[in-house]
Amino acid sequence: MAKQIQFKIVTPEKVLYDAMVEGVSFPTVEGEITVLAHHIPIISAVKPGELKIKIDGKEEFFSVTSGVVEVDGNSITLLTDAAERATEVDEKRAQEAITRAQSIMSEQRHDDEGYADAVAQMERAMSRIKIARKHRHGGSRPSFND
Repeated sequence: MAKQIQFKIVTPEKVLYDAMVEGVSFPTVEGEITVLAHHIPIISAVKPGELKIKIDGKEEFFSVTSGVVEVDGNSITLLTDAAERATEVDEKRAQEAITRAQSIMSEQRHDDEGYADAVAQMERAMSRIKIARKHRHGGSRPSFND
């Protein structure tokens, strides 16, 4: 049996995932990192993208938004605004979010913060669609060994 580490995904609404896993890969502002059992302690900002969990020799995929991950060597805790399994992403809803964000961005506004929020919303929605299509329609699934 492979060494395992406790992994939790926590959103403002609930603990979405809580299990012993072999490893987790997630997108950070510095690039993608993979955490295995006995990893050195870190705290890192997470950016929207694909999260991969390896458990019992299989991989599960999630779409995550921005957040923070803490690793203490025995556990990994991801605090994120939102996360969902790749197979549960609502592509129609994500496409609607892109359309709304594009509309806000095309308006001639003097609100830099509103524009930045719209860009962030569009990036999150595009990431969700990409992840959903990749895993729902039989796209390639790189493994932890790649």
